[in-house]
Amino acid sequence: MTLELKNLGRCVRKNWIIRDLNLKVDHGECLAILGPSGCGKSSTLRLIAGLDRPDEGKVFINNVDVTDISPVKRNVGMVFQSYALFPHLSVCSNLSLGLKVRGIGIKEQNIRVSKILSLMQLEHLAKRIPAELSGGQRQRVALARALLREPDVYLLDEPMSNLDAQLREELRPEIRRLILNGESPVLYVTHDQQEAMAMANRVAVIKNGKLEQIATPQELYRNPNSIFVASFIGRPQINILPTIDGVATGIRPEHIKIVNDGIKCRVIHKEWLGTNQLLYLESTLGTLRMTCDAGREITEEININWDKKDEHSFDKSTGHTLNIN
Repeated sequence: MTLELKNLGRCVRKNWIIRDLNLKVDHGECLAILGPSGCGKSSTLRLIAGLDRPDEGKVFINNVDVTDISPVKRNVGMVFQSYALFPHLSVCSNLSLGLKVRGIGIKEQNIRVSKILSLMQLEHLAKRIPAELSGGQRQRVALARALLREPDVYLLDEPMSNLDAQLREELRPEIRRLILNGESPVLYVTHDQQEAMAMANRVAVIKNGKLEQIATPQELYRNPNSIFVASFIGRPQINILPTIDGVATGIRPEHIKIVNDGIKCRVIHKEWLGTNQLLYLESTLGTLRMTCDAGREITEEININWDKKDEHSFDKSTGHTLNIN
């Protein structure tokens, strides 16, 4: 199975919220769509699912044009940010309802639901309603319902954004095991770059409805093609230094080093991040961020520098990367 978008666009009140979007998700691949709120991520999923109609372009599932096919016939499994469970139905009934609507017999419904409950470790919760479940349990029910469809394509719309950090870490391996390691293409929408880089084979970075760059997480980090991508990928965020002759220079905090003779800085703030610490520095180049070992003693004034090869150069007027290193 494959998913492909060709020149996809959506216009609302004369504003293009998605424009000229071209991407392909291959058999068994997970592609994350990453970008800030309002950039068109969820709108893209709605077009693929058939919930909205594109104003331009086409949607192909397994090389079949489904642009004019109703949502019911597209066979996509969608997991929403809000879980979208029926509050008055038990876990078991929430799972079996979709099978019933598709005309699956009761005996087969029971077999499939029992299997998925076991797979998702939800057997002991089968008779509970959503209000009696934790956030992580509700999300597992939503994932189980998508799995029951045995879809051609999975569409995951920020499925873990309502969960706390610990639950997100616990659910990531489950999602990878149950969905991302399967055969169907997966489109995973998130605004969390750490989540995108942890879950996806490739990441598509979207800005104002347009594709900025699509590549592996490692490639996006090492070779961003714009200031926007460089700033969105990598935490702590990259430092963008003052413009010189129309060129902006970027240097990541982890590439800055404390040296005996270099740029003089005053440490104005420290944050401990576990194995390292984040320093905020006041310098002639403005406020800079750098990381260093958590156990290192830091004086109020330090000297810093970095290797030229670690710099990223951007055209300040366009924001695009310059290949001048």
